[in-house]
Amino acid sequence: MSRQRSMLPEPIWTRSHPQTVFLARHGQSEANVEERIAGQTNPGLTEKGIRQAQRLGAVLQGTRLTKILASCLKRSMDTARVTAESQGLVVCPLEAINEMSFGLLEGRLRRHLDDDSQSLLAQWTKNKSHFRIPGGESLLDVRSRLLPDLTQVFADNPGGTLLIVGHRQTNLVILSALLGWDLRSIADLPIQSKYVYEIQCGATPHVRTICLTGNARGKRVEGFLTGDGTMKYCATSSSFSESNRNGQ
Repeated sequence: MSRQRSMLPEPIWTRSHPQTVFLARHGQSEANVEERIAGQTNPGLTEKGIRQAQRLGAVLQGTRLTKILASCLKRSMDTARVTAESQGLVVCPLEAINEMSFGLLEGRLRRHLDDDSQSLLAQWTKNKSHFRIPGGESLLDVRSRLLPDLTQVFADNPGGTLLIVGHRQTNLVILSALLGWDLRSIADLPIQSKYVYEIQCGATPHVRTICLTGNARGKRVEGFLTGDGTMKYCATSSSFSESNRNGQ
Protein backbone atom coordinates (compact mmCIF):
# COMPACT_ATOMS: atom_id res chain seq x y z
CA MET A 1 0.00 0.00 0.00
CA SER A 2 1.40 3.40 -0.98
CA ARG A 3 1.85 6.20 1.55
CA GLN A 4 -0.66 8.35 -0.34
CA ARG A 5 -3.29 5.65 -0.26
CA SER A 6 -2.75 5.12 3.48
CA MET A 7 -4.01 8.67 4.02
CA LEU A 8 -7.42 7.93 2.55
CA PRO A 9 -10.16 7.65 5.19
CA GLU A 10 -11.42 4.21 6.01
CA PRO A 11 -15.12 3.60 5.27
CA ILE A 12 -17.25 4.78 8.17
CA TRP A 13 -20.79 4.53 6.84
CA THR A 14 -22.89 1.54 7.75
CA ARG A 15 -26.32 0.78 6.34
CA SER A 16 -27.73 3.01 9.08
CA HIS A 17 -26.12 6.19 10.33
CA PRO A 18 -26.99 9.50 12.00
CA GLN A 19 -28.64 12.13 9.87
CA THR A 20 -26.55 14.97 11.29
CA VAL A 21 -23.33 15.25 13.31
CA PHE A 22 -22.25 18.46 15.03
CA LEU A 23 -18.50 18.41 15.67
CA ALA A 24 -16.94 20.80 18.22
CA ARG A 25 -13.62 21.18 19.98
CA HIS A 26 -13.52 21.59 23.76
CA GLY A 27 -13.33 25.10 25.19
CA GLN A 28 -10.08 26.74 26.19
CA SER A 29 -8.22 24.68 28.79
CA GLU A 30 -5.68 25.62 31.43
CA ALA A 31 -3.04 23.88 29.31
CA ASN A 32 -3.91 26.06 26.30
CA VAL A 33 -3.28 29.21 28.33
CA GLU A 34 -0.03 27.86 29.78
CA GLU A 35 1.13 26.67 26.33
CA ARG A 36 1.52 23.22 27.80
CA ILE A 37 1.36 20.08 25.64
CA ALA A 38 -1.82 18.54 26.98
CA GLY A 39 -2.36 15.37 24.96
CA GLN A 40 -4.07 12.88 27.25
CA THR A 41 -3.35 14.80 30.46
CA ASN A 42 -6.44 16.17 32.14
CA PRO A 43 -6.52 19.96 32.63
CA GLY A 44 -9.82 21.71 33.28
CA LEU A 45 -11.45 24.58 31.43
CA THR A 46 -10.58 28.21 32.03
CA GLU A 47 -13.26 30.84 32.58
CA LYS A 48 -13.06 31.57 28.86
CA GLY A 49 -13.45 27.86 28.15
CA ILE A 50 -16.60 27.75 30.28
CA ARG A 51 -18.03 30.71 28.36
CA GLN A 52 -17.23 28.95 25.09
CA ALA A 53 -19.07 25.85 26.33
CA GLN A 54 -22.07 28.02 27.21
CA ARG A 55 -22.06 29.58 23.74
CA LEU A 56 -22.03 26.13 22.17
CA GLY A 57 -25.07 25.16 24.22
CA ALA A 58 -26.86 28.39 23.31
CA VAL A 59 -26.21 28.01 19.56
CA LEU A 60 -27.51 24.43 19.60
CA GLN A 61 -30.51 25.21 21.81
CA GLY A 62 -32.89 25.15 18.86
CA THR A 63 -31.56 21.80 17.62
CA ARG A 64 -32.94 18.67 19.21
CA LEU A 65 -29.96 16.41 19.78
CA THR A 66 -30.43 12.68 20.32
CA LYS A 67 -26.95 11.85 21.69
CA ILE A 68 -23.93 13.77 22.96
CA LEU A 69 -20.46 12.21 22.88
CA ALA A 70 -17.27 13.47 24.47
CA SER A 71 -13.86 12.08 25.25
CA CYS A 72 -13.15 10.87 28.76
CA LEU A 73 -10.98 13.93 29.42
CA LYS A 74 -12.30 16.68 31.68
CA ARG A 75 -12.02 19.53 29.19
CA SER A 76 -14.14 17.66 26.66
CA MET A 77 -16.69 16.35 29.18
CA ASP A 78 -17.17 19.76 30.81
CA THR A 79 -17.68 21.44 27.44
CA ALA A 80 -20.27 18.87 26.38
CA ARG A 81 -22.06 18.85 29.74
CA VAL A 82 -23.40 22.40 29.33
CA THR A 83 -25.26 21.47 26.14
CA ALA A 84 -26.37 18.14 27.60
CA GLU A 85 -27.92 19.77 30.66
CA SER A 86 -29.79 22.31 28.53
CA GLN A 87 -31.31 19.48 26.49
CA GLY A 88 -31.99 17.01 29.28
CA LEU A 89 -29.37 14.56 28.04
CA VAL A 90 -26.38 12.82 29.61
CA VAL A 91 -22.93 13.05 28.07
CA CYS A 92 -21.68 9.69 26.84
CA PRO A 93 -17.89 9.44 27.30
CA LEU A 94 -16.04 7.56 24.59
CA GLU A 95 -12.38 6.82 25.28
CA ALA A 96 -11.65 6.48 21.57
CA ILE A 97 -12.23 10.25 21.20
CA ASN A 98 -9.44 11.06 23.70
CA GLU A 99 -6.80 13.38 22.29
CA MET A 100 -3.70 12.03 20.59
CA SER A 101 -1.00 10.95 23.04
CA PHE A 102 2.17 13.04 22.84
CA GLY A 103 4.13 10.48 24.84
CA LEU A 104 7.09 11.79 26.81
CA LEU A 105 6.26 15.40 25.88
CA GLU A 106 2.84 15.39 27.55
CA GLY A 107 2.38 17.91 30.32
CA ARG A 108 5.50 19.86 29.40
CA LEU A 109 5.61 23.60 28.73
CA ARG A 110 6.58 24.33 25.14
CA ARG A 111 8.91 27.15 26.17
CA HIS A 112 10.84 24.83 28.49
CA LEU A 113 11.54 22.05 25.99
CA ASP A 114 15.18 21.12 25.63
CA ASP A 115 16.83 20.74 22.23
CA ASP A 116 16.07 17.01 21.94
CA SER A 117 12.41 17.58 22.79
CA GLN A 118 12.18 20.49 20.36
CA SER A 119 13.59 18.20 17.68
CA LEU A 120 10.97 15.53 18.40
CA LEU A 121 8.18 18.08 18.21
CA ALA A 122 9.56 19.45 14.94
CA GLN A 123 9.68 15.95 13.42
CA TRP A 124 6.09 15.34 14.46
CA THR A 125 5.01 18.70 13.00
CA LYS A 126 6.52 17.75 9.64
CA ASN A 127 4.89 14.32 9.53
CA LYS A 128 1.90 14.18 11.86
CA SER A 129 0.31 11.30 10.01
CA HIS A 130 3.15 8.82 10.62
CA PHE A 131 5.61 10.15 13.20
CA ARG A 132 5.26 9.07 16.82
CA ILE A 133 6.88 10.93 19.67
CA PRO A 134 8.27 8.16 21.92
CA GLY A 135 5.40 6.72 23.94
CA GLY A 136 2.88 8.62 21.81
CA GLU A 137 0.72 8.26 18.73
CA SER A 138 0.58 9.37 15.11
CA LEU A 139 -2.61 10.54 13.39
CA LEU A 140 -2.88 7.12 11.76
CA ASP A 141 -2.72 5.51 15.21
CA VAL A 142 -5.55 7.78 16.35
CA ARG A 143 -7.58 6.83 13.29
CA SER A 144 -7.08 3.13 13.96
CA ARG A 145 -8.36 3.32 17.55
CA LEU A 146 -11.12 5.88 16.91
CA LEU A 147 -13.00 4.77 13.80
CA PRO A 148 -14.16 1.30 14.91
CA ASP A 149 -15.88 2.70 18.02
CA LEU A 150 -17.31 5.68 16.16
CA THR A 151 -18.64 3.44 13.40
CA GLN A 152 -20.44 1.37 16.03
CA VAL A 153 -21.95 4.48 17.61
CA PHE A 154 -23.24 5.55 14.21
CA ALA A 155 -24.76 2.13 13.58
CA ASP A 156 -26.53 2.33 16.95
CA ASN A 157 -28.02 5.77 16.22
CA PRO A 158 -29.69 5.63 12.80
CA GLY A 159 -31.28 8.89 11.74
CA GLY A 160 -30.15 10.67 14.90
CA THR A 161 -28.62 14.08 15.51
CA LEU A 162 -25.33 13.80 17.41
CA LEU A 163 -22.97 16.27 19.03
CA ILE A 164 -19.34 15.15 19.33
CA VAL A 165 -17.02 17.26 21.50
CA GLY A 166 -13.47 16.21 20.78
CA HIS A 167 -9.96 17.58 20.47
CA ARG A 168 -7.87 19.08 17.70
CA GLN A 169 -6.23 15.86 16.47
CA THR A 170 -9.19 13.54 17.00
CA ASN A 171 -11.49 16.02 15.27
CA LEU A 172 -9.20 16.01 12.23
CA VAL A 173 -9.60 12.23 12.03
CA ILE A 174 -13.39 12.50 12.39
CA LEU A 175 -13.60 15.18 9.68
CA SER A 176 -11.49 13.02 7.38
CA ALA A 177 -13.75 10.03 7.92
CA LEU A 178 -17.07 11.86 7.65
CA LEU A 179 -16.21 14.01 4.64
CA GLY A 180 -13.85 11.69 2.77
CA TRP A 181 -10.89 14.07 3.07
CA ASP A 182 -7.29 12.94 2.74
CA LEU A 183 -5.88 13.00 6.26
CA ARG A 184 -2.44 14.21 5.23
CA SER A 185 -3.89 17.20 3.38
CA ILE A 186 -5.76 18.47 6.46
CA ALA A 187 -3.21 17.57 9.16
CA ASP A 188 -2.24 21.22 9.72
CA LEU A 189 -5.74 22.70 9.83
CA PRO A 190 -6.31 24.73 13.01
CA ILE A 191 -9.42 23.28 14.67
CA GLN A 192 -10.66 26.04 16.95
CA SER A 193 -13.24 26.27 19.69
CA LYS A 194 -15.01 29.21 18.04
CA TYR A 195 -16.57 27.03 15.35
CA VAL A 196 -18.87 24.04 15.39
CA TYR A 197 -19.29 22.02 12.20
CA GLU A 198 -22.68 20.75 11.09
CA ILE A 199 -22.24 17.69 8.89
CA GLN A 200 -25.14 16.16 6.98
CA CYS A 201 -24.21 12.51 6.72
CA GLY A 202 -24.58 10.17 3.80
CA ALA A 203 -22.91 8.99 0.63
CA THR A 204 -22.50 12.66 -0.39
CA PRO A 205 -21.91 14.48 2.91
CA HIS A 206 -22.37 18.23 3.29
CA VAL A 207 -20.77 20.56 5.82
CA ARG A 208 -21.69 23.96 7.23
CA THR A 209 -19.71 26.05 9.72
CA ILE A 210 -21.45 27.71 12.67
CA CYS A 211 -19.68 30.59 14.39
CA LEU A 212 -19.85 30.74 18.19
CA THR A 213 -18.38 34.21 18.74
CA GLY A 214 -18.85 37.87 17.89
CA ASN A 215 -21.54 39.42 15.75
CA ALA A 216 -21.68 36.30 13.58
CA ARG A 217 -22.62 34.07 16.53
CA GLY A 218 -25.09 31.41 15.40
CA LYS A 219 -24.61 32.18 11.72
CA ARG A 220 -24.32 29.18 9.40
CA VAL A 221 -21.86 29.42 6.53
CA GLU A 222 -21.84 26.92 3.68
CA GLY A 223 -18.63 24.90 3.60
CA PHE A 224 -15.78 24.52 6.04
CA LEU A 225 -14.20 27.58 7.65
CA THR A 226 -11.17 27.43 9.89
CA GLY A 227 -8.58 29.71 11.45
CA ASP A 228 -9.83 33.26 11.10
CA GLY A 229 -12.19 32.33 8.33
CA THR A 230 -9.53 32.61 5.62
CA MET A 231 -9.80 29.03 4.40
CA LYS A 232 -12.88 27.42 2.91
CA TYR A 233 -13.34 23.87 1.73
CA CYS A 234 -15.09 23.73 -1.63
CA ALA A 235 -17.12 20.54 -1.82
CA THR A 236 -17.49 20.85 -5.58
CA SER A 237 -13.75 20.94 -6.25
CA SER A 238 -12.56 18.94 -3.22
CA SER A 239 -9.96 21.57 -2.40
CA PHE A 240 -9.23 24.41 -0.01
CA SER A 241 -9.12 28.03 -1.08
CA GLU A 242 -7.06 30.49 0.95
CA SER A 243 -7.02 34.28 1.05
CA ASN A 244 -4.43 34.76 3.78
CA ARG A 245 -2.42 31.98 5.35
CA ASN A 246 -1.12 34.41 7.98
CA GLY A 247 -4.62 34.66 9.42
CA GLN A 248 -4.52 31.14 10.80
